[in-house]
Amino acid sequence: MSSLIAEMVAKNIAVYELPKQTRVVMLYWGLPEEWADVLHSWATATGQLNTILTFYEISDPSIPLSGIPTPLLRRVITTLVRSNRAQIIGVADGEGARFFAATK
Repeated sequence: MSSLIAEMVAKNIAVYELPKQTRVVMLYWGLPEEWADVLHSWATATGQLNTILTFYEISDPSIPLSGIPTPLLRRVITTLVRSNRAQIIGVADGEGARFFAATK
């Protein structure tokens, strides 16, 4: 089993939940880059650009990301941060994000 998991991690379809350990693994049913596009499209379509939303508000609505685990959501938003399409913000009850219009 551990060799199968190691192969999945090597192929970027899974990630060890905590760095430098091999006991807890998060399997991706969609790559963070794919979810990032879905999330940004949702934020754009629903008029959420430049609005601060908590991670709970992002994972609660009826969209493909409903119920997404917080560690995966954080990775997805980090992908958007790298492309200047989002910003992670600390809010009173946890973490939040602000989405920006895509730049060309």
